[in-house]
Amino acid sequence: MTYAYLGPRGTFAEAALRLLPAAEGAPWTPCATVRAALDAVRDGTASTAVVPLENSVRGVVPATLDELAVSGSALHITAEIELPVGFALMAKPGTALEDVDRVLSHPHAHGQCRQWLSARLPDARVLLSTSTAGAAREVSESGLSCDAAIAAPVAAERYGLRVLATDIGERVDAVTRFVALRKGGPAAAPTGRDRTSFLVPSEAVAGRPVTELLTTFAARGVDVTWMQSWPAGTRLGSYHFFLDVDGHIDDEGVGRAITALHQKGIDVRFLGSYPHARALEPVPKATEETLLA
Repeated sequence: MTYAYLGPRGTFAEAALRLLPAAEGAPWTPCATVRAALDAVRDGTASTAVVPLENSVRGVVPATLDELAVSGSALHITAEIELPVGFALMAKPGTALEDVDRVLSHPHAHGQCRQWLSARLPDARVLLSTSTAGAAREVSESGLSCDAAIAAPVAAERYGLRVLATDIGERVDAVTRFVALRKGGPAAAPTGRDRTSFLVPSEAVAGRPVTELLTTFAARGVDVTWMQSWPAGTRLGSYHFFLDVDGHIDDEGVGRAITALHQKGIDVRFLGSYPHARALEPVPKATEETLLA
């Protein structure tokens, strides 16, 4: 097994990967973008990729949903990790808070720290990066002393930066959900605490009420726990739908619901069955140990 993840080293994606027992001892490759990590799986360079899917404060990660929508059912989710996250502002040694003119970070990290930035650095320009660790690396390699990054505190040590402020996020209980994906294949055996994900393409629900999806599952005793619409990119009002349901694809209720939807002419594409993260042991907050180990 080989693993790709949203890099560079020091990202929360790396911390999530470290919590996957199957990844221990396997080769890991950091990738510059979500697409690059998933392309590594598609072309066989890696067997599995770990990427962020959603955050409890800022919602879904657009790059990941874009890739899942394009891939259809070619990639399957095999595991999920819910990782509590925290943020710090960091800059080159010798830089004071009042010197900062530009702040680099991932859009989700910036979104979770807007209130702090507005109060403490109202005139600073925000530049977006592909990851929090990538922002820290950019600041480290920049020739400008006015740059700072929002990242995990440990990224400062990894890239030789000085922490200017810690715990700058708006919610101390923020959590990011990461998923591990591989090429499509048979699902792992049921564990009794599973979640199953599906993609419903836009053409499958054209002209139909979205409630038809929900009621078809509910009528068979299956709870839809997450539903996300995503633009198909063809015309205004055309959306794909991502669904998570409680249960395994081999569970009778889930299977009957999918059969019923197919009989109605609604194409539902399987994206994976895997143990539900909230049914597992509590996940520790991303720490120096998980990011630097």
